[in-house]
Amino acid sequence: MEPASRDTTDSDEQYGSFTTGGGDVVVYDTENPTAWLQSSYAVQVGCPSERKSA
Repeated sequence: MEPASRDTTDSDEQYGSFTTGGGDVVVYDTENPTAWLQSSYAVQVGCPSERKSA
């Protein structure tokens, strides 16, 4: 298994995240261990007129 780097999460927050050694991001619910998602990429959200071109 690849090592992961964990983002700092306050104990009062319901959600946390960490990045796997392979670069995926895992977001999880600190109150429900079966509620999590993992992604290898991200997309920008918001109004198209507010987006900046790369």
